[in-house]
Amino acid sequence: MGRFLRIFKILAICISLVTLHLSVPSSAVEFGQDATGDPNAVIVGGASGFLYSDRIVFTAAHVIDSTGGVDYWEKEGVIYAPGIVSVVGQKRYKAKKVLIAPTYRPRVGNDQTRVDDFAIIILQESIPMMNEVLVASTEEINRFINDKTPVSMIGYGLQNPSQRTNSDWRNRSPMKMTSFVVSNEELRNYYTVNANKFYQKANQTMLNYGIPNTEQHGSVCDGDSGAGFFVDNGNSRYYLGPVGGQQAGIPNCRNDGSQSFGIGGGMTGITASNKFSTLIKEAEQIVAEDKQKEFFKAEEIRIAAELKARQEAEAKAKAEEEARARAEAELKAKQQAEAKAKAEEEARARAEAELKAKQQAEAKAKAEAEAKAKLEASKKKSTITCVKGKLTKKVKAIKPKCPKGYKKVIQSSNS
Repeated sequence: MGRFLRIFKILAICISLVTLHLSVPSSAVEFGQDATGDPNAVIVGGASGFLYSDRIVFTAAHVIDSTGGVDYWEKEGVIYAPGIVSVVGQKRYKAKKVLIAPTYRPRVGNDQTRVDDFAIIILQESIPMMNEVLVASTEEINRFINDKTPVSMIGYGLQNPSQRTNSDWRNRSPMKMTSFVVSNEELRNYYTVNANKFYQKANQTMLNYGIPNTEQHGSVCDGDSGAGFFVDNGNSRYYLGPVGGQQAGIPNCRNDGSQSFGIGGGMTGITASNKFSTLIKEAEQIVAEDKQKEFFKAEEIRIAAELKARQEAEAKAKAEEEARARAEAELKAKQQAEAKAKAEEEARARAEAELKAKQQAEAKAKAEAEAKAKLEASKKKSTITCVKGKLTKKVKAIKPKCPKGYKKVIQSSNS
């Protein structure tokens, strides 16, 4: 009777999922909504990832394996800004280091579940963060399960069957699915109901939690691996884990009948990333050390630049002071030369004036002397001898003159 009730419960869950699946037409991740501009969804090679912090990207370990491996990513791998439609012309953020969950195990033999499929890409420089991301704890995930809290995923995977032959991941918009998280028990129940359809192996590993896939909620496709399941909480997000570990009952963007939804839709099994808290702390420590080194280097550069600027300013000030001193000295010398020339000119003018005055004085004195002498001479009586034939006559006067008919012969002065 208990076994019958358990099977009845499983069928009830699946029927409810089928009802949701059939009641809403597809919207045209597959059956998702455009999420261009999302602050966390990033392209990781031809797959997806989740920007956890400005330098840390969460993805699936098998994504690293399938897109070149750790060596490739640490040498050549790049991440672009989140939410873009095309990588053309976008800034490239170089990867620095990749951390793989130490317990990661790919699919092995008949077990088609990837165990601990989690990886971290650490970047060399920061991508601007628009929100806060918190890794959801086990208690928080249990609350999300009980409350049927909406759980979203935004990936860069295929969006419809036609893209399998005509698509380029470098030019593809991110798409969003919004479902909910179910417990490990419900995940197991799904595999039990679909055991025959999906040929479940006896040793199939079951993960912690499941995410239902339907046309209503959206369904993951190739390329969505590594995208993160999260719960929105205002301006922050609770990160549950990446797409990658386990898939069942999804069309996977195929229309050839090879794959289709299972009973109740499809199911994505995930491992909660809080299991990898030590690895996440290691990544955060690496980033913190890098930023500290960059800070010290930036400080050295800043101090060196300030020192150089100060030295240049001091040299400029010194040069300006020397130039000013030279200019002042030259001005002073010029002024002194001009003053000297002026003084010399004034002295020369004075000398010339004095000479002229002296000459004028001497000329005046001479003229005065001559005038005086002339005057004095004019005041003296003189005697002249005048003759007329055999007659002789002496005439004495200040200005003596011979009588009419006489001619002056000899002039002598009276003593």
